[in-house]
Amino acid sequence: MSEAAYHEELARMAVGVRLADMGASTRSALLDTVIDTVGCAIAAAAEPFADAALRATGAAYGGGTCSVLGRSERVSPSAAAMINATLGHGYDFDDVHLPSLSHFSTIVIPAALAACEMERASGATFLEAVIAGDEVGGRIGWAACSTEWGGTSIRNRSFFPTAILGTLAAAVAVAKVFGLSVGQTAQAIAIAGSYAAGLASVSRGDNSTKRTQAGWAAQSGLNAALLAREGFTGPRSVLETPQGFFEAFTGNRFRPEALRRNSDDTWICEEMSFKHYPLEYIIHPLVELTGRARDTVLPLLSDVTRIEASATARFVTLFEPVDTKTAPADAFQALMSAPYCIARALTKAADGNLWLSDFREHYVCDDATRALARKVAFVPDASFDARFPLHIDGGLKVLCGETVVWEGRIDDVYGSLDRPMSEAHFLGKFRSNCAALPAAQVDAMLDTLRHVDEAPDAGWIGLMRAGPA
Repeated sequence: MSEAAYHEELARMAVGVRLADMGASTRSALLDTVIDTVGCAIAAAAEPFADAALRATGAAYGGGTCSVLGRSERVSPSAAAMINATLGHGYDFDDVHLPSLSHFSTIVIPAALAACEMERASGATFLEAVIAGDEVGGRIGWAACSTEWGGTSIRNRSFFPTAILGTLAAAVAVAKVFGLSVGQTAQAIAIAGSYAAGLASVSRGDNSTKRTQAGWAAQSGLNAALLAREGFTGPRSVLETPQGFFEAFTGNRFRPEALRRNSDDTWICEEMSFKHYPLEYIIHPLVELTGRARDTVLPLLSDVTRIEASATARFVTLFEPVDTKTAPADAFQALMSAPYCIARALTKAADGNLWLSDFREHYVCDDATRALARKVAFVPDASFDARFPLHIDGGLKVLCGETVVWEGRIDDVYGSLDRPMSEAHFLGKFRSNCAALPAAQVDAMLDTLRHVDEAPDAGWIGLMRAGPA
């Protein structure tokens, strides 16, 4: 980086983002993140936790004019950012930037939507905001990522990267919608650095805070940009200064050169991985392997004595504590439990895939499922650790007594850059997530999202609601 402070350089890059400069592949990747995020939020819109989030934010902020995805209410900008991001991350079904271990889309997009409705900004402005927010969050995420540090130094410091990086990313996106100058955008980043928060312990799956950390980050980023617009300022050299961002969140384990975007680099929005199942991503390869094992294992199920599941050792919390993971208290705890997901995928009727319905109307946690989940043992694999987080791998071995009756390994999770999701699966996921809405509306939504760059103002966002736009 140059002599300018890191956040100032990032702000200059963000202000310079122009949709007109993006190639077709970048635009397509960007629109996919928007489509997927909107669908994930709408899928959660009718859930009890959505009602609870609406009540909580409504009590704090009152009514307003901003949209809640998949619902009829209109709320304040801060509440909209909070609720929509919470919905987007509600089932852990949203896309992820693996190098950062961060769910940027579910934070950046709701923050940008709220800002666009505030400013009546165009669809092109919205997309530029998402690109800019993703890029700043992802550049910082890349800087904290190294195999030397075992993945990401932010997570290693016990912070949840989604919330930490997402707050800064959201601030940049909103600053972009507001048309803030380089100096003002830098101040939005600096202010957001003080608002960034989130403990990695939420990923244990024994709590509902993980959902709301995305919402808090979106709301905080929005507020940081609002303050910057009004002339508030943050610390100088906020990222690199002593007692600043990198010291606090990475222990000064970061690579400054990764903060700069080179002209031939792909954009962060092109590096997103998409989820085929509504589960913690580390569990995906294990569920896929379980599906492959079913034909062999089901006839022998009563004789199975042990199921060895392998993943990176950093996510042992998906297997422990055993009592919580083998008998999850609710559906959300279940989708964060590797033993439960393996047992359910092995025994459910028809196939071994786990869909949203398996954690809603068809959720099962009976004695047989719990008993089989108790046979799942976590066996770390050092080769998976060496490839993490750029690759999410998994291994499965099923034993009857001392005999291995089935064994398999997956070297890249489905939906990642190395194993991209098919267009059929991607569109099927969106339509399934939006199934509560009329089919004609879903078709119109999809067409609108594919052409959002043509929208003259923010009126298109109302189409993503339930009821009249």
